[in-house]
Amino acid sequence: MTPFQNILDLHQFTAFLTEGKTPFSSLPWWDDCINQVELQVLTDRTTSHDNLREKAKSYASNYITMQTEFSFLQKDQFLEEIADEIEKALQNITFDQRPPASVVAQKGRLSLPENPEERFIKLR
Repeated sequence: MTPFQNILDLHQFTAFLTEGKTPFSSLPWWDDCINQVELQVLTDRTTSHDNLREKAKSYASNYITMQTEFSFLQKDQFLEEIADEIEKALQNITFDQRPPASVVAQKGRLSLPENPEERFIKLR
């Protein structure tokens, strides 16, 4: 065995570093874009699991458009990859459209006893 047989070539090294990641994840702006899009999707009150992919693509498109140094990019190739990353990151998140007061009231209603005479709260 020669001393250089255990050294990886450039292709093996890059494949080793990007294992399980997208090919674009080595770009310097990629993580910032993913974080910004994820933040915008989470703060958008109209997001649901049905429209998550479209919202992620829309916010990613806005991010790439607003960055002047990315004007040369073919952004269509990146939008699908960004949407995939966002879907994977937010797959276990519940998007509840109801206002927080409604959620608290529903939990309070469920804590009331089941007896008909004790079903309603008596105001004094």
